[in-house]
Amino acid sequence: MWRAFYGSIGLASLLACARLTAGEAPKPDSELLEFFEAKVRPILVARCFECHGPDKQKGGLRLDSPEAMRTGGDTGPVVVAHDPAHSSLIEAVRHEGDVRMPPKGKLDPAEIAALTEWVNRGASWPASEEGTRPETAAAGEAEPPFWAFQPMIDPPPPAVKREEWPKSTLDAFILAKLEESGLQPAPPADKRTLLRRVTFDVVGLPPTPEEVDAFLNDDSPRAYDRVVDRLLASPHYGERWGRHWLDVARYGEDQAHSFQPRLYPNGFRYRDWVAGALNADMPYDRFIVEQIAGDLLDEPGKTDRLAALGFFALGPVYYGDPKKFDQVDDRIDTMTRGFLGLTVACARCHDHKFDPIPTADYYALAGVFLSTDYQEAPAAPREQIEAYDAATAAVDAKAGEIDAILEAESVRAHAAEIISYLVAALSLQANRMGTDGPATQDVAKGEGLDPARLRRWVAVLDKAKDHPRVAESIRIAAAAGGIADDEARRVALHAAEELEGHVETVLRRRITGSKLDKADDSLIGGLFDQKGPLGEGKNRIEKQLPPAEKARLADLRAEKERLEKAVPPKYPVVHTLKDAEQPADAAVLVRGDAANPGPKVPRHFLTALGGGATFGQGSGRLELARAIADPDNPLTARVMVNRIWQHHFGRGLVGTPSNFGKLGERPSHPELLDHLARRFIARGWSIKSLHREILLSATYRQDSRADAQAVEADPENRLLGRMSRSRLEIEAWRDAVLAVSGRLDDAVGGPSEKIDAPENRRRTYYAAVSRHDLSPTLRLFDFPDPNITGASRTRTTVPLQGLVLLNDEFLVESARSLSARLRSESNDDEGRIQRAYALLFGRPATERERRIGLAYLGASEPGSAAAGDLDRWERYAQALLGTNEFTFID
Repeated sequence: MWRAFYGSIGLASLLACARLTAGEAPKPDSELLEFFEAKVRPILVARCFECHGPDKQKGGLRLDSPEAMRTGGDTGPVVVAHDPAHSSLIEAVRHEGDVRMPPKGKLDPAEIAALTEWVNRGASWPASEEGTRPETAAAGEAEPPFWAFQPMIDPPPPAVKREEWPKSTLDAFILAKLEESGLQPAPPADKRTLLRRVTFDVVGLPPTPEEVDAFLNDDSPRAYDRVVDRLLASPHYGERWGRHWLDVARYGEDQAHSFQPRLYPNGFRYRDWVAGALNADMPYDRFIVEQIAGDLLDEPGKTDRLAALGFFALGPVYYGDPKKFDQVDDRIDTMTRGFLGLTVACARCHDHKFDPIPTADYYALAGVFLSTDYQEAPAAPREQIEAYDAATAAVDAKAGEIDAILEAESVRAHAAEIISYLVAALSLQANRMGTDGPATQDVAKGEGLDPARLRRWVAVLDKAKDHPRVAESIRIAAAAGGIADDEARRVALHAAEELEGHVETVLRRRITGSKLDKADDSLIGGLFDQKGPLGEGKNRIEKQLPPAEKARLADLRAEKERLEKAVPPKYPVVHTLKDAEQPADAAVLVRGDAANPGPKVPRHFLTALGGGATFGQGSGRLELARAIADPDNPLTARVMVNRIWQHHFGRGLVGTPSNFGKLGERPSHPELLDHLARRFIARGWSIKSLHREILLSATYRQDSRADAQAVEADPENRLLGRMSRSRLEIEAWRDAVLAVSGRLDDAVGGPSEKIDAPENRRRTYYAAVSRHDLSPTLRLFDFPDPNITGASRTRTTVPLQGLVLLNDEFLVESARSLSARLRSESNDDEGRIQRAYALLFGRPATERERRIGLAYLGASEPGSAAAGDLDRWERYAQALLGTNEFTFID
């Protein structure tokens, strides 16, 4: 069957995949290899190797090694790197051609998408999995653990020649590396540049002209220190740095699929918890524990902690994943990349190919999350919950009384026909004839009944088969043989009368406000809902009520309205987790195949990090959280220090912030990383203390300009001999536009709003994040995919971004508002130009800029402007908002 598949590759495809067929292996980066290990290899193992693996090769095709993949089958390769459209493998798994693979059934859409993306990104595969392993140690010597698994050291700051330069111990580590390379640090940045840099870094907003002036006029040696302290104390700090964490937590408020998606309307409570925790400088070890197991801590404040579990609870739910293995995989991946910088999910189908993570460790963690359930829990004191529940129960009870009166009247109105329909319906149920087909038609015709109405009665009995009275009536009718003769009819009639009597009794109980059991409630609901045989025409039924009953109904409705007005606001609800009632260990899935379970693995932490002891408390989440937050864990502090460094300098000391394994980059300054990690722990895991140390350093205060020799010697600035220039992310850029134009609503916290709504002027931190339909604005400006944990933002420059600056309604309205602000704050064009430069760039306009601005603003308009067009001042404001100087930070 595969021969036709191979033969479908044309000449163009063969030429396009020349680099695969010529024996030249792709040169994938670590991110692509991680994608292969996590998403692609499991599919190949579970769905392809049976026919195209080491034991069997139909059509001569093997798909279990890079060499075999490049060689292909009897008629050549089946994958064209970077070209899914001409890759016959993709055509086959999509079932688009004559050959459809796998033959036993089409892959899930997510699996097809993963294979397609893999091919589109170059079909990366470890070129030689043996060659990636470290060199063998000398005979008799134990191989040392990889650097990331070694205990942290705390080396003293190295000696340097320029002893006057360091302002912090971290500076000595930076300067020592520069001096080793014959380089020197850049001069310090001027005060305006430094203030703009640190303000955007810490709170994600530009400094106001008043803040700039205050800093310039403060000649105290501690002027900059006070700026840093002020910014770290701002409530906007949590918004800026909370967004960095939400990238890692793959924060989203819905699902990528549209079929019965789980929605998270209260997801904002986790987002606000993150900002609040950072503003309060919650110790990072506590920050970890609350997000993994805050519900399991035996201490006050549990209600407030439930929102922290949104780290997991707001995650993707995979359609077609009934046993939740994909959901568990997502949680393991997000947690281990986020807190530990490890790609543990690569061990789902096999032992990790590069790091010391056996498959058993993966399923030890899987057991923890398979023993954990999602829940939507009240986040309020018990008294508030009980008051609301009691008030709504009173409303429901009153509504039930009203419905019961109408339902009883409906029974009375249909009394003449109920028994006849019940007898016929019981007969059909007794003989298992169902609601469709000629049997229903024949019975209805024979008894003089409406077939459609009879079908409704049969449907009610069908849904209520577990009801004791219904089941007994059907049994009696079945024993009597339906309505075939007079005796059988008599028995069926008696059963129908008994059932009708029960319904009337239940309705009388409803009128008095008595609570019904589940079976009776379901039976009554089926009879009187919109599709029920007695649920039609309530208005008509009401008109038939006697005057006394109408008056009673009016009184009940007035009382119901009074009770509704007395209902207090509903208590908040959070998306969170709880331990399953019966926690259990997970079985290893052989080759990741859910249909092929192996032995069970006790729940425990990663053995490479000192785990192995079985978790004994519930799901094990609390023990897991404490193991991750253990100060002796060599990865946790390093990973977080690296993330903080990354967002201050544009790149981490480890360039792959979510992968500290062998496929990740090695640290540029390993001693500095450990030095900062040790100090981080010693200072009580205080994130703000870590910020302060970095922000006050001479390294951070450098200018972004450097001499040609330094740029040539270190073009990527790995040695940090200067500050790297950076472009604002979409959040900071949009917030800055709102701020300078005077439109920013800086209220803190609360429900999310659609970012593209014209009236939305809140900070972008509070924008709704959809996995199914991500805002075009966010997507265009490199917002991360909320389906997966994000390590860092990409930086693209595409024409559409420029078109937004020219045409987008947000920019146009901001330009109008900025122009109006400038006109209101200054009386002449020259003053307005200077105010614009102070607001947008934190500096005065140069003489040349002043002349250009005045010349443009003073020119006459050619012809008459169309209604709605921007005037010259508004166009000038829009041009300033679109400048690189506004968008970039030096």
